[in-house]
This record gives sequence, C-alpha cells and structure tokens, in this order.
Amino acid sequence: MNKIKLAASLFAAVVLTLGVSAQTMGEITEKYNQAGAALQAKEFEKAATLFSEVIDEAATVDEAAELLMQSQRYLPTALLYTGRTYAAQQQYDQAIAKLSEARDRAEMYGNDQIERQATQLIGQIYFASGADAYNNERYAEAVDIFAKGFEADPTNTDMALNLARSYDKLDDLDKSVEVYNSIIALEGRHSRYAEAVAEAKKEVAEAVLVRAAAAGAEGNLEEVIRLTELIPENEDGALLRVQVAINKKDYRSVIQYAPEAAELQTNDEKKSEIYYSLGAAYQNTDNTAKAIESLRKVTAGPNVATARQMVTDLSK
Repeated sequence: MNKIKLAASLFAAVVLTLGVSAQTMGEITEKYNQAGAALQAKEFEKAATLFSEVIDEAATVDEAAELLMQSQRYLPTALLYTGRTYAAQQQYDQAIAKLSEARDRAEMYGNDQIERQATQLIGQIYFASGADAYNNERYAEAVDIFAKGFEADPTNTDMALNLARSYDKLDDLDKSVEVYNSIIALEGRHSRYAEAVAEAKKEVAEAVLVRAAAAGAEGNLEEVIRLTELIPENEDGALLRVQVAINKKDYRSVIQYAPEAAELQTNDEKKSEIYYSLGAAYQNTDNTAKAIESLRKVTAGPNVATARQMVTDLSK
C-alpha cells in the first residue's frame, strides 16, 4: 500500500511540473507575440524590453528554444531603432546608451550588420555633439565627447582628427600629437585612410612648428629640440633645430643635428644652407677637413660663392 502511495506521489509531481512548464511556455509565447507586435507598430523601446524579457525567461525552458533564438535575432534591431529615435530627438545620452547595448547584443548574438550600424551611429552622434562643443569653443567638453567617440570607433579618423584639434586648442600638445600619431599609424593599411593620414601629418607639423618657432625666437634650443623631436621626419623641424643652434653658436648641436637635417631636405637651397652651417660649425671647432667636406656640398642658394672662398682659404 505504501508503494502505491509513493507511485501516486511521483505521478502528481510530474503532472505539477508539466503544468508549470506549459504555463511558463504560454507566458513566454504571449510575451514574444507582444514584442513582435510592438516592433511592427514601431514601438521599439517596448519591443526591446519584451524581447529582453523573453530571452531571460526562455533561457531556462527547453521548449522555448525557438523563441529564444528569434528574440536574440530581433532584440539588437529593436535596440538600434530605439537609439535612432532618441538621436532624432537630440537625446544623445539615451541614444548612445541604447546603441551601445544594440552593438553589444549584436556582437553577442553574431549579428554583424547591426553591430556595424550601431557602431557607425554611435560615432555619428559623438561627432555631432562634439562638433557643437568645438564650434562653440567648449574645447574641454569637445575633448571628452570626441575621446568617447574615438574609443567607441578607433578607426574613425574624422573623430580622431577633431580630438587632436581639441587637445591642441587646450594647449595639450603631447595629447594632440599622440592622437595625430595614431592616425598616421594607419598609413598603408587601407586607401580610405590616406587623406586623413596626410591631414594628420600636416596638422601635427603645424601645431609643433608654431610652438617650436616661438621657443626658437626666445633662443630656447632645448625646447626647440624637444618639440621638433615629436615630428622626427619633418624637414622644417630639422632645419629649425640647426638654425637655432647656429644662432646660439652651439656648434656641437649643429654638428649633431645638421647631417640628418640635410638628408631630410627636398629643397636644394635649404640643404645647402644646412651644409653651410655645418661647415661653419666644424671650422669653429677646428675640424678643417670636415669643414671643407661640408662646404663643398653648398651648391645652391646665396652662400655658394662664400662657401667656395672658405674652401679655398681653409685648403691653404
């Protein structure tokens, strides 16, 4: 008798479990249908909330595997359009939050298209709000916004250029150069980066040379060297080092920096100017052989005749 009661109890337990499972499945199905209806009605935030709930609830119910899969498919889309709606209303913080969630969910569920679209939209929002701050001279705010956008999309060169410009406006040259260099590092990776790389090279040189020229006008050779070493392959920076050193009669520095500076020059007159300075530096340090060697390389510009005369005099 006791064994019969035990069997009945087991049966009752199975029936109760099945009953709960069926009830749960019905609730999940109803919620999934509500989510689909909300999506069709373009109630995207409501749809996203419901699809998220279906995913959480269906994860523990084997019979709901299909609903789980479909909800994972539609949730990133619902979040993407929720973010777009907030962006259209210029509620950028909410837009970025929803689009970031769309990107993360899309990555989790293997939806490359939505992940890519969400990333692009995040970048566009950061760019728009950052540009507003920059154009209204709120440069610290612009830095904060562009930095977040650049972190979200490290290959967005427009974002990076504006971040570097914002740092420059705050006179944070080191940070500005760091960002410019991250753009320049993309050189050769893809043709779409070529324009941005060229712009970065131009702007970083301008930012550095303005400050280096000011330091040079004050005779601060040490600062000129520090600054121009931030753009080591820039011919104008290399020339400036030599010019300031020769003006200060720091002949050892001229001898140190002139050979590389001359090699970087694409203009024969500038190259000859550097060799003329190098020759004078060697002459003033009593290295006649090196002075003659350098002066013979003066082949263009206003110092040609003088260099030849110096060679004649030094050769006696």
